[in-house]
Amino acid sequence: MASELRVNTLKDASGNNSIATSFVAGGSAKAWVNFKADDPSVRDSLNIASMTDGGNCNYTHNFTNSMGNDDYSPVGFVKDGSTNTFGRLYASIDGDTFSTSALQVRPSATNDSSFTTAFDPGYVCTQINGDLA
Repeated sequence: MASELRVNTLKDASGNNSIATSFVAGGSAKAWVNFKADDPSVRDSLNIASMTDGGNCNYTHNFTNSMGNDDYSPVGFVKDGSTNTFGRLYASIDGDTFSTSALQVRPSATNDSSFTTAFDPGYVCTQINGDLA
């Protein structure tokens, strides 16, 4: 049996409609994706219409619903099952897509002394915080 909740106004315990609605709407991730980079394939997502594999560890997340502006805040996580001691980075390169309709990311690795090449890790997770259009 499916349930549905419909409300016109969300209020706090005192009957005020202040922070309750704005926190829920403003504080939630507007898009996220968990993808397997070495395939590549999306494992699960929200507000991601598609993902483009640009080659050389270069992925673009295309949003289903555009962001209100390009001032959103992307954060990410990279996991690899490798046994080496490289650190993992979630990065973007100058000139990469950072627009209201898409975000381009490039997983990379570092060792103790320098930046190494980009790589296709086991999993990459991206979360987008900001305002939808």
